[in-house]
Amino acid sequence: MEKFSRLDRADFRPREKKDKVLFSNDFMRVIDFEDYTTVVQKDCAICVPILIERNQVVIRKEYIPSYKHKTGQEYHLSFVGGGIEQGETPEEALLRELQEEAGLVLRDKFRVEFERPLFMGKLSDNLYHIAILFLTENDYHEVRPTTDGTKFEKMSQTVKVDLKHVDSLIASDLITEYLLMKLRQSMNI
Repeated sequence: MEKFSRLDRADFRPREKKDKVLFSNDFMRVIDFEDYTTVVQKDCAICVPILIERNQVVIRKEYIPSYKHKTGQEYHLSFVGGGIEQGETPEEALLRELQEEAGLVLRDKFRVEFERPLFMGKLSDNLYHIAILFLTENDYHEVRPTTDGTKFEKMSQTVKVDLKHVDSLIASDLITEYLLMKLRQSMNI
């Protein structure tokens, strides 16, 4: 059991074997790996930006078609983050996403500390690189969000929520729920 509970970064190396592709598009591949159907997607970097002096957290109100398909609800709570592009580190991706989605540019001296990467579930192989960012006004400056230009990004918005209202936020997915839990623990809410 110790080996299983103590995974290190070497355990996350991509496999070199060619897999049987069952489906593929610009966003994902569905493969057969060892007689197991697996969804292959980009790893993600995601964060909870806490603006200390303002006593606020930065969240996203996102239009998520897959959630709407299931629930009929158009907008869902999420945090700032997105896919790690080819050649990017998790930190580079997170810095890009902060600017694209929230208009936050971190100062060069600020260092992002990630928790251990986590999988979402058994059916997908993408890892989530998660960071809780305690930001003072000296750690960032604000610019106009650049967005990634996608239709769904344009339909979504970033908002700042006072920390006293965090308990009223309702997540629609496991990662957002986990991040809300981490936020509440970090801020003793």
